[in-house]
Amino acid sequence: MVVQRLVDAYIIGLGDNSDNTELLGKLIDCITSGDASLLELVQALGSYLASEEASRRSKGVHVLSEVLKGLPETAIPAQAISRLVQFFCARLSDATCVPYVLTAINALVRLPAFNNQYSIDVLNALFKEVHVQSFQYSTRSTAYQLLELVIENHPESAKQMGDDFVLGFAQMLDGEKDPRSLSVAFQLVPKIVALVDIKNNAEDIFDVIFCYFPITFKNRDGDPSAISAESLKAALRSAITCSPYFGEMAVKPLVSKTSATATSAKIDALETLAAGTRTFIPDVYLKELESLVEQIREDVFMSSEESVVNAALETLEAVYSIINPESTASTPGTGMDVSDPITDTNDSSSPLDYVLKEAVFQLTADEIKNSEQIGRILRAAARSSPYNCSVISDAVIPIVIERLDSTEVLTVRRELMDVLNHVLSASCDVDRKAECLEADKINLLNIYRPDSSVPLDKEYSFLHITRLKGITLLVLMPDFLSDNEMAVALQTLARASIERNEDENVNKEATHLLIQLSQSKPERIQTVVLPMFFSALREKVIAVQRVSHLLNALGAIGVSASKILVPVLDGLVEIVTSNELAPPHCLATVSTIRKMIEAIVVAKDGASICHELISSVVSPLSDWVYQTASSSTGEHAVSLLVLEIARTTVCTFSNLDSESQQQYLESLFARYQTTIITVQTESSESESPQLQLLPLFSSAVCSCRAQTKLPVDDLNVFIGNLAAVAVTTSSHIQRDACLEIIASVVNKTSDSKQRSALTQTALDRADQAAEHCNLAHVLLRTWLARALVKCSDKRGYEMVSWLLERISNASSYSAVAAEGFGIILGDHDWSVTSQTHGVIKVLSKQRFYATVVPQLTSKFQAGSDAAKTLLLVVLTNTVRHMPKSVLMNGVENVVPLLLSAIRLTDGTLKAASIRTIAMVIMESPDTVQKELVPSIVPLLVASLDQNNAKNSVEVRRTACDALALIPEKYIYPVVQSTRKDVLRALTTARDDRKRLVRQDAIKAYNKWLSFGDS
Repeated sequence: MVVQRLVDAYIIGLGDNSDNTELLGKLIDCITSGDASLLELVQALGSYLASEEASRRSKGVHVLSEVLKGLPETAIPAQAISRLVQFFCARLSDATCVPYVLTAINALVRLPAFNNQYSIDVLNALFKEVHVQSFQYSTRSTAYQLLELVIENHPESAKQMGDDFVLGFAQMLDGEKDPRSLSVAFQLVPKIVALVDIKNNAEDIFDVIFCYFPITFKNRDGDPSAISAESLKAALRSAITCSPYFGEMAVKPLVSKTSATATSAKIDALETLAAGTRTFIPDVYLKELESLVEQIREDVFMSSEESVVNAALETLEAVYSIINPESTASTPGTGMDVSDPITDTNDSSSPLDYVLKEAVFQLTADEIKNSEQIGRILRAAARSSPYNCSVISDAVIPIVIERLDSTEVLTVRRELMDVLNHVLSASCDVDRKAECLEADKINLLNIYRPDSSVPLDKEYSFLHITRLKGITLLVLMPDFLSDNEMAVALQTLARASIERNEDENVNKEATHLLIQLSQSKPERIQTVVLPMFFSALREKVIAVQRVSHLLNALGAIGVSASKILVPVLDGLVEIVTSNELAPPHCLATVSTIRKMIEAIVVAKDGASICHELISSVVSPLSDWVYQTASSSTGEHAVSLLVLEIARTTVCTFSNLDSESQQQYLESLFARYQTTIITVQTESSESESPQLQLLPLFSSAVCSCRAQTKLPVDDLNVFIGNLAAVAVTTSSHIQRDACLEIIASVVNKTSDSKQRSALTQTALDRADQAAEHCNLAHVLLRTWLARALVKCSDKRGYEMVSWLLERISNASSYSAVAAEGFGIILGDHDWSVTSQTHGVIKVLSKQRFYATVVPQLTSKFQAGSDAAKTLLLVVLTNTVRHMPKSVLMNGVENVVPLLLSAIRLTDGTLKAASIRTIAMVIMESPDTVQKELVPSIVPLLVASLDQNNAKNSVEVRRTACDALALIPEKYIYPVVQSTRKDVLRALTTARDDRKRLVRQDAIKAYNKWLSFGDS
């Protein structure tokens, strides 16, 4: 009775379009718990299932299908499946019930007791009784899903049905238009072909799917579940090319479609032809080869779209890969012989003639046209197989060599060498040397030998670049050059990269080719090329620009191959530490070393080399600069060198494990601990050049992991000593090193009580060491604020409040306190950064902004004029380091302060304020619309004046950018009154002293000039 009541209520709900989820759950729970059986449910539905009214039958089947879909496997008895299958097969002839019947069958197919015979019965009924295309999408989708389930769970049933299954599927698909159903159907075709022999019905199924080619479909914007056009094309392509039986029917129409005017259709046809080479037999391509090659030639010669050209060449390569005497096999699983169409080697004609005849004709003509296109076609055909590569090489290379011997016209020589390079490239790609190459080796070497009669100027640079490419190909050619010949070739490339050319593109191309060779010939590069670069760097008289070029080239070569990296670094370190470089070039070399290490460390598994780099790079450079500082008076720009070496230390040391870090720290502390805790006085400064080396110590200590224990007896005492030294030393280098280490150690201390104790120790010792507050006291609180704010420690905001109080009272060192907010929020090379394992909470900047900006606003309103200027510096330093999402929250309260900052600050701070205003205009133009005409535009116009010392180049450029945004974000009436003033100012800015400002002013001027015309 319970089941009957639930069923009746469910049926009534269906009539009222009510939500029956609760009733369905109760029915399922009732059967699952054993309170009722599936038979009782069927009996309760009896009057509905047997009703003569279509709507009542439909509702009854609906309820049964939903319950079956929700029931677990154990709740459906195996003996009931046979009766259910019989019932549902009979109901497939009832059109009103079909949608729910298919849903129920899909639920049954998943059951372990559902056997192959049931699948056959269901499919026979489906194919016979249901005209699938007459139903809406949801029903058609369920029908395709049924086929998927049968193929996945009961493949033997599809095999047993054989032709009936294939014809039934073709009938289902015929007329389908919905891309979602088509995508599923296309994906079913390869699965069907893999299960069933379609030989007898290949034409039927091919006609049904090929009628959709080429398929066009526009994605639905904003629907992540929508079918994409590319996935639909790929599914159709797989369906068309999944069986060799389709080849005879597909290739000819596909070739004809390659002449389509629509780019997408042309590319689709070419890619489908290429995909078919994996399954179609060569004969079907051979019949249409002449037409296909002619169309591909036309596309390569005439098309302006590189995508079309690439598709054409890839298709040519794929087709020729199966049309050659080496492709003698059969297609697995089909019994179809893939016999070689070129079995008669004495036949005077060859499939390659379609490519070679036109190429030979062009190469022997008085005026060579389209040499690049000819070369690309020859290369694509030659890359298809070693055999085809040999045939093309033997046919083309002797002709090119003969023409080169007989002509002195440089443009013709370049075009011929271009073609030759493409053919040689194919030999390298297939890793096979053509027979003619050995016979013409001397001629080839002569062709690519540098010609002193050709001037080294821009007019002939194209010829030099082509020659360099050819030399590279000879080096890459397997077993072609002897050791001496390869050395000469590499020396030629190295000289082209090293020596100055009028056209720098020659140097760049030579460097690029060396990079390419370093990946395949690292040993040769190391023994031949690197010594030449190092020798060039050691020259006594060498221009800065050339040093920069050499170092850039060495850096690029070094990071391109792991086997080259260490030799390059070792060579550069040796040059620096042996004092063979002129002093101005040492810094550039050390900077290159750092950049190489940075590039390799961020790469996959790059951190594993850091331990080696510490001993081979960091330690030698540190020792060298230590000795240099001890024995020189600054001729090597020691401080800048130390900074670069410190940055290098950070790259490597931060990636070591804590145990390795601790070992390295012991030697550093032995060297520097005395120096850093010895207070520097004015009288002793000249006697302590090693102070300049303290950044090496600071960078290493700050790069430690939180688990790394510093080699000191008492950390509190150590931090206290550093704080005392920081406030009493006369050396800013020593002071900064102490403060950086204090901030790093405090930030990485995980225990809040210990962190607070360290903070208090630093403050107390600083106060004890110096009775009166000085610059270092302010900086100490600034660095402690950085350390604590980033880890969201509340004591950090005590430091911030102390700094703000000092600023608002306009006391001594207030300006330093204001600038210190750049330290709190800004970037640093090593102290409290994510790279050096600093503790940086995700929302630390948001919390800082929400806490500090309200304080700034209130203090600004109550402060003196002097305090207001400094508070604006604080604001600017705050907003310039905030994420956009944070700034836009409550930005309307900050805009008036930003406008004041534009008026009162200069340089970088003023530019940062303008940049923030521009961001507000971009993201929320309505927020500043009231201030636009009376305040913002006049301030931006005034910021364009190059005669005002406050308006740096950066300020003038950001003002131009901000003005350029206004026509994009506001309607003309809003700013109509200011248009003349803006155009007048931008007209003057177009004659600015700096080219970059002029460029930006022109862009802004053009936008304002056309503003309002429409």
